[in-house]
Amino acid sequence: MQPEPILKSINRTIGFLYCLQLLLFFGVLFLFKINLMYSTIISFLIFLSVLHIGLWIFLSIMHDHFTVIPTGEKLKRINIANKITLFRISSTPIAGFLLLLISKHRIWPVLIPIILLVFLSDLFDGAIARGNRQITKIGKYLDSISDYSILIVVSFILAKYRMIPDWLFLLILFRYSFQAIGMMALLIYQGYVHPIATLMGKASVFSTMLLYSLEIVKRIPTIGKYIQPLLPTMEWIVAIIVVLSLIEKIIHLKRGFVDAKETRKHIK
Repeated sequence: MQPEPILKSINRTIGFLYCLQLLLFFGVLFLFKINLMYSTIISFLIFLSVLHIGLWIFLSIMHDHFTVIPTGEKLKRINIANKITLFRISSTPIAGFLLLLISKHRIWPVLIPIILLVFLSDLFDGAIARGNRQITKIGKYLDSISDYSILIVVSFILAKYRMIPDWLFLLILFRYSFQAIGMMALLIYQGYVHPIATLMGKASVFSTMLLYSLEIVKRIPTIGKYIQPLLPTMEWIVAIIVVLSLIEKIIHLKRGFVDAKETRKHIK
């Protein structure tokens, strides 16, 4: 029995992304002549491999969700929008790795383009999906996963280097941890969950990514002096947006549990 075309597409896409990340990793080490301990290299490769294997398993199990909303058309291959989202998830380890290197190595020529590309991809995947009328069920899940993974990893590293205030780090960590736990609880309670992209949710992701981009770029001496005065105000703006998005998410989760409870009553 021949595997479904979408499964072949999943295999090719995850394989390509894995090889791309390996190329970036070893390319950076070679280009900047960085000598790392074998244990560090092995740890990175294990993390990278586990991420891609887990992503491959998840997509293979959820392959029936590669369907277009609202037509229900099943895709034969992963579309461009979903590939961009998968690239963002796939790039989480290399983004974190490069940020960890900035304290000892001048890797700005590579770090900044990669970080900006990863962050900006969040703007492109949704726009492309809407423009091509190929918004998929799986895309909603992947978009949430990509936002959580890249923001949480980058948040920890920026907090480690004191590039963002501790209070802002804790607020952002609480915001995304609360949503992840809430969605998991709703999934367990009703057996399914439909990720919903809200205005404040997207605003919190975009503003946080913008702030993090500025926090990284400010380390470049020639332009950092122009960015530094803007950051305290930007941090408070992001904090306000994150709090508003948290309130919005609380309301949505409460509504979800209420609807699930009513549905269970009707079933009984």
